[in-house]
Amino acid sequence: AFTAHAQDFPTKPIRLVVPYPPGGPTDVVGRLFASKMTEAFGQPVVVENRTGASGTIAAELARAVAPTMKSE
Repeated sequence: AFTAHAQDFPTKPIRLVVPYPPGGPTDVVGRLFASKMTEAFGQPVVVENRTGASGTIAAELARAVAPTMKSE
């Protein structure tokens, strides 16, 4: 029998894209969520506000990012 070892994930800072401007209720919730994620993962979580086009700009940014994990 072989033993499987978990890889450390994540290994670099995480970007959390918020599709609304800074200071609003969605931004506040995103920053609270980022704070808890930082504690849980041990990696910094950076909140990035990308406003405009009813969230389409943020969605396009999230879609364009290369995946960091490969599913098998």
